[in-house]
Amino acid sequence: MYRELDNRTEKELAEYFQDRDYMVVAVPKDELIRVYSLRATRTVETARRLHHLEGRSAHTMGQAVMSALLLTSLVKHATEQKVLLKVETPCGVVAVEADGKGRVRGFIEGEPTDCMEDGTLMVVKELRLGTPYTSIVPLVGLDLKDSLSFYFEQSEQTRSYLDLYLSFDEEGKTLQASGYLVQVLTSVSQKSIEKVEENIKNLSLENKRPEEVATEILKGMEPRLIGLKEVEYYCPCNEDIAKASLLLLEEEELEDILREGPAEVVCKFCKRVYRFSRDQLML
Repeated sequence: MYRELDNRTEKELAEYFQDRDYMVVAVPKDELIRVYSLRATRTVETARRLHHLEGRSAHTMGQAVMSALLLTSLVKHATEQKVLLKVETPCGVVAVEADGKGRVRGFIEGEPTDCMEDGTLMVVKELRLGTPYTSIVPLVGLDLKDSLSFYFEQSEQTRSYLDLYLSFDEEGKTLQASGYLVQVLTSVSQKSIEKVEENIKNLSLENKRPEEVATEILKGMEPRLIGLKEVEYYCPCNEDIAKASLLLLEEEELEDILREGPAEVVCKFCKRVYRFSRDQLML
């Protein structure tokens, strides 16, 4: 099933999603090219607020969140299959996971992009089919999007084009978080590749909705909408999961903790705090 990505469709998408975050998937009529275009402004702002980020840390987290969401192009749509993106350098770590339903969460420690020349990018695909598929590539360039492009070239062996756009106001709040991923599959004509490259060259993400970005990338190629996905920052942690993590500790270690008062677990992804008394842990 598909729908022509024309002015009417763009208007209906703008009315339906309004300020909500979402991703569109579009293709041209006659070529094996896929465009994933994303708006994640509220999602990135939620991550920034939960982790109390500002400046470069906020920018790094924002790029990682959008990158993980775009990487869900590698898993089945509307499923709980997941992609984990992890950037690790001597200066810090940022890890973000996203699933096929558009749910994403992450955490950051330190300033990982301050020394990218010595770091790695790891992508783990959890397809629920046994052992997860893991790929690790060195970080390249000065930005996460450069390393993500290198990942697609080396690990997925797919001609890809991508860009990420972030802007913040004077107080550090996220004003816009947008991005796109273009994948050129097999047997695409050189003429079509050149057309896409020319369209991308003239593209600006600023103040553009996902459907507008997809339309501009596929300009002159009869773009069609084949997928939609709302995205959000979502953490599934709960009291049972937190309690189970405590019960994995050695009994002596747990006793030492309880002597100081209730045992406390803080979720790395959403900063939610869980506290448990001895009675609650049934010790």
